[in-house]
Amino acid sequence: MPGRRLWWARCWLGVCLSLLGAGGGSAEPCRGPPCGGGGGGGEAPPPPCRGARCGGRAGRPARSFLHTATPLRPPQGKAPPVAPHAAPPPRPPAGSAPHPAARGGAPEACPGGGCAANGTRRDCQGLECRLPPRLRPRPRGPGCAAAAAEGCPEPALLRAAERAAQFAGDDFAYAGPELGGGALGVQLTCDVKPGENEVPSEDALILQLHLAKGHEKFTEMLKSQQQIIVDLQQKLAEQQHVLVSQQREILEQQRKMYEQMDLIKVQYGMLFDTVKQMSFQSLQEDIQNYFESHLQGLQNQDRDECTESPSICGERIKCLNTPGGFRCLGIAEKDAALGLCGDEYFFNKEMQECQACLKCEDGMVAMPCSTVSDTVCSTTTENKLSESWAANIILPSVKSGISQVYSGLNLKIKGKLPCEILSVEDNRLVFRQHGLLWTDLNFAVKHNCRNFLQLSLKLNGSEEGYELSGVRIEQPEGKYFQSTSLSSAAEVEPSQTLSVYLRSPNQFCNQSKDLNIYDLNTPLSLFWLSHDTGAVALSAQMSTAMHYQTNYRPTFKIISVSDPYMLSLSHDGRAIKFTETGVVKFVFHQALYSMGHTCVREGFSLISYISRNGTNRELMNVFKSGVNYRDTSISASGATKVGAGDLISFEILSPAQCNVRYFGDSSGISIFSLIWIPSAVSSAISATVSVTGLPTGAVRNKLLDFTQVSSHEKQIQLVSSGQLAQKYFIFTEKGVASLAFNLKLIHSCNVLKMTLNQLTMDHMQPTAIAQQIGGQMPEGSIWTSVSLRASFEVYNGTLIAVSLDCVRGRINQITHEHGTSISILWISS
Repeated sequence: MPGRRLWWARCWLGVCLSLLGAGGGSAEPCRGPPCGGGGGGGEAPPPPCRGARCGGRAGRPARSFLHTATPLRPPQGKAPPVAPHAAPPPRPPAGSAPHPAARGGAPEACPGGGCAANGTRRDCQGLECRLPPRLRPRPRGPGCAAAAAEGCPEPALLRAAERAAQFAGDDFAYAGPELGGGALGVQLTCDVKPGENEVPSEDALILQLHLAKGHEKFTEMLKSQQQIIVDLQQKLAEQQHVLVSQQREILEQQRKMYEQMDLIKVQYGMLFDTVKQMSFQSLQEDIQNYFESHLQGLQNQDRDECTESPSICGERIKCLNTPGGFRCLGIAEKDAALGLCGDEYFFNKEMQECQACLKCEDGMVAMPCSTVSDTVCSTTTENKLSESWAANIILPSVKSGISQVYSGLNLKIKGKLPCEILSVEDNRLVFRQHGLLWTDLNFAVKHNCRNFLQLSLKLNGSEEGYELSGVRIEQPEGKYFQSTSLSSAAEVEPSQTLSVYLRSPNQFCNQSKDLNIYDLNTPLSLFWLSHDTGAVALSAQMSTAMHYQTNYRPTFKIISVSDPYMLSLSHDGRAIKFTETGVVKFVFHQALYSMGHTCVREGFSLISYISRNGTNRELMNVFKSGVNYRDTSISASGATKVGAGDLISFEILSPAQCNVRYFGDSSGISIFSLIWIPSAVSSAISATVSVTGLPTGAVRNKLLDFTQVSSHEKQIQLVSSGQLAQKYFIFTEKGVASLAFNLKLIHSCNVLKMTLNQLTMDHMQPTAIAQQIGGQMPEGSIWTSVSLRASFEVYNGTLIAVSLDCVRGRINQITHEHGTSISILWISS
């Protein structure tokens, strides 16, 4: 048990101290008489003390000691040893009476000062005097003599205990309370009974270790908390700095706001003074004059049509005269649309009556009066958001051969109608206003030039200029027409020019008789957008593939962008990323060189993808007949709606065992162009040819049926009922439209004509507004394709359709899934 072990340790210490007192020191001990009862006997005086210890130790006061040692008991059956010499009496202090033994008197009753003056034993001896009274050993008798008679300890043992106590006192001495010391803190005595005032040694050690460990942890926690406080103070200082900066900005904004308020107050005061200067009488006169002139004008256009022409509504239908027109009671709207109202009148659907057509004062008619719509007058001061324009392309006459094609020449541009945004000067378009431009060109040519012909749209912003985009028309195996479509987007400024550029890569091109351009209906068309629409234009160049390969995903490098926040590249540069929702019109041109017979047989496919929320969806699939050991180009154009975060990417698929080299340079032959338009002023739909009613055989001006694949839009709709159902698209608002159509088919036609027709309510016969042709199919090819692109102006009620015409041959098959698609873009004007 811990308590008992501690008690035994204390007793063992006492025994050790007793042994030290008994046998400590090698000097000769003091000799003296043993403890007696009196001094009156006739014994001789004790001999003087001998030895080194008989000097000053006798007179030295007893040292303080913390423990009273109990003398060792002798073994049973043996008498305790007796010291041969007694210790000399202590030297009296200075100024005191000499000891009786020194004067020759009787010796002390008890050696070592253990007895009192009356011969009795003192209450304490040595270290006993340091102990509390309750722990001191009790006296054994009234006097020292009686104690000796009853078995007083031997003088030698007493001397040894005192000496041990002295040496132990030297080591354990402490300053008493009278000298400024503290009270006795530790008590070692064998007289303490086991179980009293004891603390287990193991528990004390563990407690001490725990306290030390806790102190270390507390110190570490304190340091970490101090570091946290320092960090918090630093962050607080930074936040205070930011707060001060914000407060400064707020104060600056408040100052500007106060300045603007002061300015508004000044302007308001000026306006108030102006209003006060105006007289109520003059204002009343102005209003009266306005109404009088307006009523007079109404009285001069109004006629009694019912009286002038009694049979204007027919014999059995009653005519009712109205201001500015007349009403045929009971007439149906469809009958009025046939022209019942007569010349210079139109049927007002809201009023359900015939009204006179409006006369434009300045003679500028934007849209003439029809059977169901009034005249639309144009104003020169109107701020237009968009405008379209179209022209014809003519090959200039060359007297001395075709050598100019090698160096390059501009095709002649002949516009149909005047336009406010541009003019034609020296076979070039000169722009008068800044904005965004989209250009479409349908081109068909018969040539036998080596390698290829390159057709480009060239923008001259300076003396040198650069090509916006270009396509390569391969050298044919035989002499037949080949067609291609070229489109581009750009940002233009006033005085910049645009031209159509044609050139050959070598000087061995055949004579002019071997170069013929097909006369298409308005092959060049464009639309212009004001910056007020918020549209953004981008042009990117494709990188050159260093090795021949089959499937290819191009990487883009942006050349120019009018707003880099709205349009940007993806992280790998293979897609175009959009920041906000809108409508886009895009075009992709890629020049390539291919080797292999499978290239001719199966051709190439250009697929565009739109990625939304991590999911790719096929947007468009365009087919191109392949070539063997030839240069050619593949192109795709379309319009679609995009959302914030959407991506548009492209991939070219080629057949197996067809080696393809893809080019990319600054000449515009491998380029991507795009215009992004906000949804508030634009919309777009997409459709494909209907699987039912596909024209085959000897087709003559056959209208194609379509099936809409995109969501319905308010401004553009596919007619769903009546005779025009599934064939015509109708526009419900005025604006500019841009169409892109791709057709994949098998045919044996000498020439395949594709025409875009426009139909209005006042002209029941369709009118051609754009055209494209396809020549004979390349030898060895399974499929071929024809593309048509055009931009034109539309009004409320404008209808458009696409027709096919096969000249000397037949159409065998038209694909309705991959390779055939139509997309239409509408922009508010």
